[in-house]
Amino acid sequence: MELERISVVLRPRESREALDLGAAMLRANARAVWSAWFAFTVPAFLLCNALAVLVGVPWLGLLLTWWLKPLFDRVPLYVLSRAVFDRPPHWRETLRGQHAMPWGPTFAGLSWLRVDSHRALRLPLALLEGTSRQRRAERWKVLRRRLVGEASLLTWGCLQFELVLFLSVWLLAWWLLPQEWRPASLATFFRHEVHGAATAWTLAASAVAYLAISAIEPLYVACGFALYLNRRTQLEGWDIDLAFRRLRARLQGLGRVLGVLLCLGLPLAGHAAVPAAPPSRPASTPEQVFRQPLDEGDRRFAAAAAKVYRDPRFGGQRHVRRWELKRVESRVDQPVNPGAAPLGMFSGLFNGLLWLALGGAVLALAWFAWRWRGAGRDATQPLAPRANLSVVVDEAPAALPADVATAARGLWQAQRRREALALLYRGCAERIAQQLQLPYTADATESDWLRHAATLGDTARAQRVVVIVRTWQFAAYAGRYPDQAAFERLLDGWPLGAGA
Repeated sequence: MELERISVVLRPRESREALDLGAAMLRANARAVWSAWFAFTVPAFLLCNALAVLVGVPWLGLLLTWWLKPLFDRVPLYVLSRAVFDRPPHWRETLRGQHAMPWGPTFAGLSWLRVDSHRALRLPLALLEGTSRQRRAERWKVLRRRLVGEASLLTWGCLQFELVLFLSVWLLAWWLLPQEWRPASLATFFRHEVHGAATAWTLAASAVAYLAISAIEPLYVACGFALYLNRRTQLEGWDIDLAFRRLRARLQGLGRVLGVLLCLGLPLAGHAAVPAAPPSRPASTPEQVFRQPLDEGDRRFAAAAAKVYRDPRFGGQRHVRRWELKRVESRVDQPVNPGAAPLGMFSGLFNGLLWLALGGAVLALAWFAWRWRGAGRDATQPLAPRANLSVVVDEAPAALPADVATAARGLWQAQRRREALALLYRGCAERIAQQLQLPYTADATESDWLRHAATLGDTARAQRVVVIVRTWQFAAYAGRYPDQAAFERLLDGWPLGAGA
């Protein structure tokens, strides 16, 4: 392995720091990784879903896409393994270079090792070293020590990230849907909408899952590759080896310089005539150090010291982990920073202000909750209507006129456009309630009336209700009013026109 060409700083790292290194390598080579990833995985994804649709089992495409992740992992590993020693390969080079890596470990990853939680750490060992199966097993026993927990946490963490991305897309789509298009409950949604279009919904779920896998799986492989590099650095001393190689290169360059100087005939021979001093032997015994023989007390002390050193409690290494507060008292022997006192005073004052603000916010919430509870207990006042109907109730008359269309037209011509549209909206709501034999409630929202209109059984009438409600919403909340022709079209026909 040509360590001199490696572009990563080799040094022993903590496992979490090695994971950060993997994320950094992926960011540095993101274009090469994802271009090769999509070039390799998109045809496989389309083939899996086409096969699932042909056999009549749409969910099989989603399962196959997830199951083939060990096959897909070969692509980012190939790119990163070349990028740390040389330039990142082009996606065509990556696809052509797949035959250079063994396929046996990939077949094992797709079969009995498919649910292996250490796959990210096992991939570089199996695909990059090219050793026999027995040799890989022996090396795996050494490589996996102290990394089993980190590798498992990496696997489960990336699975959770994929699940979060998968659910986030559906929740975002759910929030962006208009209220009247949403089903009454999730049970109704899965019983009717999903069951009625099972193939389309399953293909959509498969596409969303593939995008989530494409976002997280290269990161999973990169972090596993960084753990592999860090473990080999710890075991084989790659950082020390690289330092000695660089030192050797510098010494070789210095030797060439000395050779050139000798060839130029510089006066170095005079120094060679000076006789070399005999090498001095370092003192190794107390008699040689102190130049006097040891007495009886010194011998007893040496025997006691040797006995202490033979005690098994001394020597060796042990790791101690404990929790410590970040704010520790400064030692007496440390120099005192003259600017630390004002900074500490300012920090304490700012911290106190934050606590006061938090206390004020809690008191304000408690006061608001108390006032809200008191307003709810007041039996003399009805509950406040919803915000999107309050303007209608305030501006509309107590009882509808006999001819709502004529009254709304009069308000419109009197430049009272908001009141005209409010009257039109209320008349539409009451007509829907009469036709469906529902009680008219003042706290019903626009979405409630749109949902009721969908049950009329008449598409044309339901569409007219949507137009009236949307016109009122644009006017009430955005200040956008229709022109005269559009307003007349609202009055002409059901539920407000003549003969409706």
